[in-house]
Amino acid sequence: MTEEILALFALYGLPGICVILAAGQFGVPLPTSILLMTAGALIADGDLSAAQVFAWALAGAVLGDQSGYAVARLGGRSLLGRMFRGGASDTGNFARAERFSAKWGGFGVFFSRWLVSPLGPWINLTSGLTRYHWGKFLLWDLAGETVWIIGYLSIGYAFSRSIASIAELLANLGWLIGAAALTVLLGVLVRRAVKRHRGRGAGGTRSG
Repeated sequence: MTEEILALFALYGLPGICVILAAGQFGVPLPTSILLMTAGALIADGDLSAAQVFAWALAGAVLGDQSGYAVARLGGRSLLGRMFRGGASDTGNFARAERFSAKWGGFGVFFSRWLVSPLGPWINLTSGLTRYHWGKFLLWDLAGETVWIIGYLSIGYAFSRSIASIAELLANLGWLIGAAALTVLLGVLVRRAVKRHRGRGAGGTRSG
């Protein structure tokens, strides 16, 4: 699959990146991260413009996300039920995305673009299904996809001669890295919450 995708990119260039990322973010299982690292390596070699690659990639990724959102919002639960009928794995992913969306809201859209990217297409569907405000969804989507695209382009740029090895490493450690990063984030949020709580408690004591 990876070879075919890279061949498509070689044939159609930057518009090919747009189409491939749109399909990948909509939910088609494609090696989009490897494609971005390859584009980053080509930027390092001077074969592509960083600004143009970023623009085409962002357009494609956001188009795929918005398409998933629109399908769920316009089609409703009945359409999604027909799409996932008989697919236990799909049903499980959708349920996890619903729980993630309910817990994190807009931050869930942002994190699912890059931190827990396997949930991304499912978060698009749950956001549309719950009629999450489209303007907010678009803003969180743009922010998250920007982090994802710049991150993988930078990896490809920095390690342009070791793309295959990096791709294999990320495939093996992707969830581990995501879990570790999420743990750190949760720790920061908890610490801030504790500090705010202590601050309010101290303020109440002084006023008494």
